Parts: sequence; C-alpha cells; structure tokens
Amino acid sequence: EGENLQYNFKDWGVEIMVKFREASTLQVLSAQTHSGGERSVSTIMYLMGLQNLMSSPFRCVDEINQGLDERNERLVFKRIVNNSTAPVDEGEAPNAHCGQYFLITPKLLPNLEGMENEEITVLFVFSGPFNFDNCLDWNVDKFIADKKRILAQRTQVDTGNSRGKKRRSR
Repeated sequence: EGENLQYNFKDWGVEIMVKFREASTLQVLSAQTHSGGERSVSTIMYLMGLQNLMSSPFRCVDEINQGLDERNERLVFKRIVNNSTAPVDEGEAPNAHCGQYFLITPKLLPNLEGMENEEITVLFVFSGPFNFDNCLDWNVDKFIADKKRILAQRTQVDTGNSRGKKRRSR
C-alpha cells in the first residue's frame, strides 16, 4: 500500500509560477488571481516549453488563441512559428527536429508575424451553408476587388461625415 501512495497521480499537480507586470512578483498561476487570457497564455507557453524537450513529428493545437487578447495572440503565434521553423543543428539525430504544428482555429488575426516565412503553410477549410457548390466558383481576383471596394466605401463614409461621427454602411 505504501508503494501505491507514491504513484497516486490524482494527488499530483503542477504549479506554474508567472509574472505579467514588471513591478509584480512571481505568483502561482490561479483562477482566483489571473484572468482567463493570462491563464491561457501561461498554459500555452508552458506546454510549448515541454514540447521542446521531446521530439514529435507533429503537434496539433485546437483553438489555443480563443480568449486571448490581440497582443497575446500575436505572441503565441510568433512562438509557434519560431518553434516550428527552428533549424536543426548539424550532426543531430534524424529525429531531432522541431516537428510540424497544426493550428486549428476559427479565426486568425491579420498581419501575423511569421506568415511570410517560407516554412509556413496556411490552409483554409471552409464549411457551412454559404460555401460554393463548386470549388471552381472561387474567384480570387473578384474577392480582392470586392474587398477593395468595401474598404473604399468605408473610407468614404468615415471621411465624408463632417461632424466626425462614424456612420454605419449597410
């Protein structure tokens, strides 16, 4: 029985020490002290740190950016890019590589740092009632032209109002 107590995993835990502000001291990460975003980014960074200790051909993360503010979402994405594109040191074992990341998310922020990296591939999967019946119906040039037209209309609406109030375009 004494030996089994040693391996009673339900009583084990991990305490992650965090500090989010320069003037604060390290504290144990907790729901009572930290916001949901702070807990999310801390947990994500901790898991990525653990992943650096082992080799895996790929890693899959699902909606890790949900609940993060824009600053932290950019920070996490940059870390994923750095983790997944790190060069392998010469002479290391064949399995000593960073592996691939599959980031599954319903949204990505625009202009994320690292998207221009040649080692990054972004795949978009569209599903739902507003999809095209045929994939050949997708017209990139029309999409870009429509987007430019919408942005131009918004700019006209915003600058055309003499009182400085924004009006909604419909």
